[in-house]
Amino acid sequence: MNQGLEAFFEQYGEAYSALDANATSSMFALPFMTVHQGQGTVWETMDSLLPATAALLGWFEQQGFLSATYKIEEVLFIDDNFATVKLIWSVTRLDLTPWQYGTCYHVKRGAEGWKIYCVVQFDAVPDMEEGVDAAIRLSQRLTVSG
Repeated sequence: MNQGLEAFFEQYGEAYSALDANATSSMFALPFMTVHQGQGTVWETMDSLLPATAALLGWFEQQGFLSATYKIEEVLFIDDNFATVKLIWSVTRLDLTPWQYGTCYHVKRGAEGWKIYCVVQFDAVPDMEEGVDAAIRLSQRLTVSG
């Protein structure tokens, strides 16, 4: 991997592993999209994305999340400024079965460097469905009330 993507994902992995919603969200481009179980959700503003990210990471913490590591499985450069990166995550949890799952990140490079503009969760992690669904519901409530 080249063009600064490896360093970008090292930083992203550290933010995610620390369950730091601000640092994690700062690595997302707006609008930001997630695809989970075939359903897409779009966040247009950081005012809706940050609370949803915090809710999801908070839920992870409640599930005994201790740390996360990743392996870069595949990189597809569309051009110098767009790529798709497939990661395999391993999540260690306190006294619980570890999670291992794959995620694809669609990234683009702009003035601020690389940013994630779409996350596609392609492996189902049974325990995780509740947390992702809660973050999406929060996003929908914020959109309706905002």
